[in-house]
Amino acid sequence: MTARATPSGRLLLVEPQFVLRRTVSTMARDMGLADVQEATSPAVARKLLSERRFNALLLAIDDEGDALALLQRLRSGDTPHPADVPVAVTAMSCDVELAMRMKELDVRRLLLKPFKVRGMLEVISALGAPEPLPAA
Repeated sequence: MTARATPSGRLLLVEPQFVLRRTVSTMARDMGLADVQEATSPAVARKLLSERRFNALLLAIDDEGDALALLQRLRSGDTPHPADVPVAVTAMSCDVELAMRMKELDVRRLLLKPFKVRGMLEVISALGAPEPLPAA
């Protein structure tokens, strides 16, 4: 039996697709990339962001604009998190307007769907090994 690696930081994964969300979170934990907390929607993520501290976020951009609104709140300091917390996003498509918006919101990585789980794990790794959270 193999030992599980110790996760290096806490990541909030906001992804509506159950299988993808569960697969990525389990693999990221097992590989020691992050202690992943799952959220099914931006609304759930807002609640989690108010209750817990995260070192990074991986956010699925939705058609309704809720995910972008959440990211804007985060960047404007309307959450208990630092405005510069590392964020990566996934999206079904990306036009010039969305790309510019992601740049304005300091998104570190953009991953287009469909992608392999390995791609998402690489994005989590690219967010950097998060430093331990300071005592609250």
